[in-house]
Amino acid sequence: MYIQRFTSGLGNQMFQYAFYTYLRKKYPGERVLADISWYSWNDAHQGFELEKLFKREDNPDFIFEKATAFETYCCSGTVPQTGKAAYLFNRLTRLCAGKHFERIRYSETGREAKNVLKERIDNLPEGRNLYITGYFLDEAYYKDDLDYLRGALSFSEKPGDIGIENAELLQEIEGGASVSIHVRRGDYLNPGYTEAFINLGMDYYKNAVEKAREICENPRFYIFSDDKDFINTAFDWLPEKRVVSGNTGDKSYIDMLLMSKSLCLITANSTFSEWAGLLNKREGCRVIYPKEYLKEKDSDIHTLPGWIRM
Repeated sequence: MYIQRFTSGLGNQMFQYAFYTYLRKKYPGERVLADISWYSWNDAHQGFELEKLFKREDNPDFIFEKATAFETYCCSGTVPQTGKAAYLFNRLTRLCAGKHFERIRYSETGREAKNVLKERIDNLPEGRNLYITGYFLDEAYYKDDLDYLRGALSFSEKPGDIGIENAELLQEIEGGASVSIHVRRGDYLNPGYTEAFINLGMDYYKNAVEKAREICENPRFYIFSDDKDFINTAFDWLPEKRVVSGNTGDKSYIDMLLMSKSLCLITANSTFSEWAGLLNKREGCRVIYPKEYLKEKDSDIHTLPGWIRM
């Protein structure tokens, strides 16, 4: 039994789902389960969204099996931190059986070489209980399954689900030379994020817009951001734009849906807009993404057709 831990916001959850799919395909003889207990005590972002957005009767491709608390304990040595009793139980486990559970944990730390981690993942011991943690953003885990993932991670486009205004905007973006721009600020300005994440400067966006003009004839720009006030002033140099607003809170995912329909996408250093690019099925689509990602690490180089690093 392999259990994979899910954490963080929607973009990271989708990368973790892609890795969950990779494990299921790589090890068909093993039960691959998802531990979502992190969301029982952490209210970051919009909580766990995968089932809410993708588990639908009209989407049979989305396959997701969750681990029970007992199954999670068997693989990780911990139970969800829901109270003092759980805390004491986990502390006792670490004292009495910590070394055992350390041996069956596989964690992506971000410090190991990609080829070393990939080799380890591709040679997991079969028939044992294992617990796996990490984001697993490397395209090696999803590039061969993009067609499947685009189906499994497809949003409902019904006006009743996304609203009439968004449905009309969706048609507009799909029907023209649309260029979506994502600007991530919000939590990137908060303590805990500023130490690691970069707020991309206007030089990146101006250069990316010029590249988009080379790609698209008579483009129209659509800007998506969690900081609309900033956009209205910082992008005053871009006259032919529409700032998309209204999709906040549990409707934030609609921005990803809309961006995924554009002919060209300018992403931020964000897994949210990266998935908008990965879900895009338009012929001739181009995805422009930043070289700068973290303060101490540049973005990975994509080999996917149509992806341009700037």
